[in-house]
Amino acid sequence: MTHEIALKLGSLKADDFLIRRSAIHWLCEDDHLCRAGEVVGFCSVTIEPSPNQRNAGLPMAGEQDFQVAIAPRTAGRLRIEKGKSPGGYLGIHGLHLWNPNQIIGRLEIPDDSRGQALEQDVRLLMLAGRRMSGLADVDAGILPGWHNRSRAWWGDEGPDRTLLCLGICDAAGIVRGNQTPFIEAFESTAEPAHLVYIPDHPVVPCAPVLLDQLLRSSGQNRAIAADLAAALGSDRTGTTSDDWLFAGALLSWLERSPIRDSYELVTPMGLRRIGPADAVLLSLSSETNTILKHKRLGYSLQMLRHRQASAGPAIRAWLGSAFEAVKRSVDDIRRDYRRLIDAIGQETGARVFILNRMSTSGYEDIVSYAPFDAPMSDTLENIAAKEMNLMLHDLAQECDATIIDVDALAAEIGGAEHLPDGIHHSATLQALLRSAMFTAWTPQARKSGSVR
Repeated sequence: MTHEIALKLGSLKADDFLIRRSAIHWLCEDDHLCRAGEVVGFCSVTIEPSPNQRNAGLPMAGEQDFQVAIAPRTAGRLRIEKGKSPGGYLGIHGLHLWNPNQIIGRLEIPDDSRGQALEQDVRLLMLAGRRMSGLADVDAGILPGWHNRSRAWWGDEGPDRTLLCLGICDAAGIVRGNQTPFIEAFESTAEPAHLVYIPDHPVVPCAPVLLDQLLRSSGQNRAIAADLAAALGSDRTGTTSDDWLFAGALLSWLERSPIRDSYELVTPMGLRRIGPADAVLLSLSSETNTILKHKRLGYSLQMLRHRQASAGPAIRAWLGSAFEAVKRSVDDIRRDYRRLIDAIGQETGARVFILNRMSTSGYEDIVSYAPFDAPMSDTLENIAAKEMNLMLHDLAQECDATIIDVDALAAEIGGAEHLPDGIHHSATLQALLRSAMFTAWTPQARKSGSVR
């Protein structure tokens, strides 16, 4: 025998502002057997001035995309309320005032679940995205489109902790996920976490780039913008729309430091502001042995090849003429990390987590290393990865940095299957690394060392 629990939206407040929502987009079918805490639907949300407000600055004004996902707190069979999601325009834009008592579905649970109330507020997962451009307004799905920052947090009372992800694809998969943005991470923890993701579009967040970004003045930012504008205005190379689009994304990345960001949160109790982040996640795979340095202005820049390929001819010519390639040894990378970690400690006091590298693919069949010239790390990737991991181990002993041990976790489950190219993780490995990251982030975790 079973009985039903009515699922209500529950409280969500933005002080004196109005909250409107779209219809619910369901991520599952009626009669779905859902887990406790499983995200089963979402809606788009807007925050608007109330009728008596005049010229009020809107909360989260820079984040054009704000959505709320819903998750039952109890496992059971979901019964979706018919006629509550009419689709079309009403499924995209916030036309309904947020009503905490609105019943959006019912949950069928066994009769032996004694003590269960007849009604239950769903758990609310907030998702917000700041677009790279106001024109990047894809409407379908959870946080679609092109964002230069996206973030999520459980709504309950609002989190006190923020983890900022500044890594390439290996870190992105752990925090933002590869299927639905942030859902995998938040379904794996009940903690009131706040996760923030900055993509590598188009800049790789390596240590010298992040340090420059953190310490750069507004005057230096203006000089970078002027130099780039002069390059695009030159008659030497025809400037295309790809150049202008790339230039906008580049300046957007360089001109602000997310390490310093604070954040506005919408919660059931009202608006809150927290930040900067108390933890920063980096990736050792972002650190390369060659980096670009601007010949005149002196700042560092690094981009993945496929990002550079998306630029137009004027940007590519500027990269070739205005920058020089600078070699970095393992010791140089260690110094860059040390300077960055020290600067973060002074600016915000945030802890730093670093994903190390897989030191073997599982496919090596080298019988003798005699044919390889020294240093072998210049030609053998597995040797380079081992040297970098050793450097990171020494670094963690001397400063406040914690290693998330990709190498050990991948070796335990099989690197050839779960990390075949040394960068891109399987879903199984991502889940293990996600768990290690959350473990390292707990207040009880030790301040340095490695976590696996």
